[in-house]
Amino acid sequence: MINILIVDDRTFVHKTLKTYLESEPDLNIVGFANNGKEAIERVAALNPDVVLMDIEMPIMDGLSATQIIVQHYTHPKILILTIQNNQEHLDRAFKAGAKGYWLKNTTAKELANAVRYVHKGYFQLALELIDKYQPPTSQLDSQLTDKQELDKKLDILDTVLAKVEGKFSNLQELTPKKLNQTIENTVKQEINLRKERDANLQYKIDRLQQKLKRLEKNLSLLAKIQLVCNLILFIAVGYCCYVILTNLVF
Repeated sequence: MINILIVDDRTFVHKTLKTYLESEPDLNIVGFANNGKEAIERVAALNPDVVLMDIEMPIMDGLSATQIIVQHYTHPKILILTIQNNQEHLDRAFKAGAKGYWLKNTTAKELANAVRYVHKGYFQLALELIDKYQPPTSQLDSQLTDKQELDKKLDILDTVLAKVEGKFSNLQELTPKKLNQTIENTVKQEINLRKERDANLQYKIDRLQQKLKRLEKNLSLLAKIQLVCNLILFIAVGYCCYVILTNLVF
């Protein structure tokens, strides 16, 4: 059972999302919040698995609340659910630690699936935003050339087609609507999985860089300690030589 906290400042959104999700047997709405401040309090009290977070709310906005929740609680995963579809909000949401960004014009089934994937730890991005979203320059694929980008998209397409063919032995029996829906869902899943792998790889690279920096600091400290030891040894040897020479003279 996936426990869900809904955060939005409009009551009718609460009711709509409840209608969307309450029919799903594996999804359970444990509470509601009207702003970011209430969301933080509800997270502490209810410990939900997934938080559906609006952005624009009074008292505290959803992005500020997301950052605080991610910093203080390791369990809940945040799925932004908003009408805002611009690059600035996307960048801020993922920088704050959100695991997904979904638009409010979604269908009930799409939202339920997005909640399930976020709960499993998979990155989720609404299909309408895939072309609009430009990853930060720190991500690995920011350095790809136009040809590499094209090859990457073709590779995704090949994978998607293979998965679709694996699900249906005879594609001709499908209606165009059902086929399009199947391809659309498979494309979403494939792109989200690849983005998640890229994010995990970047995280590992960042951790390795941090370890290298700490190692450099340790090596620098060891060099200083060795220099001091050599200096002490030099003074000690000099003193011993002085004592020996003094005894020989007298």
